[in-house]
Amino acid sequence: MSESTTPEYLTRALNMLETFPVQEPEPAEDDGAYVLPPPAVHPAKIADELLKLPEFGDLATGGACIEWLFKRDEKRKGGRQVLGTAHLPKVQGDLNPCFVWMLERLFGRPPDFLIILDKTFWYQATPKLREILVFHELSHCIHKTNRSGEPMYDLEERPVWGLRAHDVEEFTAVVRRYGAWNDDIKSFCAAIIAHAEETQVSSGAS
Repeated sequence: MSESTTPEYLTRALNMLETFPVQEPEPAEDDGAYVLPPPAVHPAKIADELLKLPEFGDLATGGACIEWLFKRDEKRKGGRQVLGTAHLPKVQGDLNPCFVWMLERLFGRPPDFLIILDKTFWYQATPKLREILVFHELSHCIHKTNRSGEPMYDLEERPVWGLRAHDVEEFTAVVRRYGAWNDDIKSFCAAIIAHAEETQVSSGAS
């Protein structure tokens, strides 16, 4: 199973921003480590709007099935809190039929992508922070391409889905959509501008 974690710049920025409390819905019947998001605050509501953007045209056109879960317990990686992870929900070998059966019982169908979000953060976050987090996680979900850059399809002509790791393209997509919306990103952009100016001056002097 593949996964992508929240990068340091996003985790720090989201945690630094002011949030307001959101009323907690009725607790779920089960008390397991994961819970299905209730309809009132379901991330799919935000995702449905974001999928209309050109950035996610491949997901919308290909009819990607995306499901969501909330994780109750905080997850940390490298000393940082993980606010969300995007997965290709697949396992190998003899366990795969059982895994597909569990997904079908949980969601009604096996999803192409499964995105898991930190439950506590979600209920504390502002609508804007929720949108940025959903945008970020969707940015990891892609229609795979071959070496020629052409979209890949399986033998049944269905899109071959994949995950994009954290890279400059993913970082740029968030900044392009939401701008330098926190001090960390402003400092990063200022450093790039300063470097470009220094390089230009140096080149001109020579």
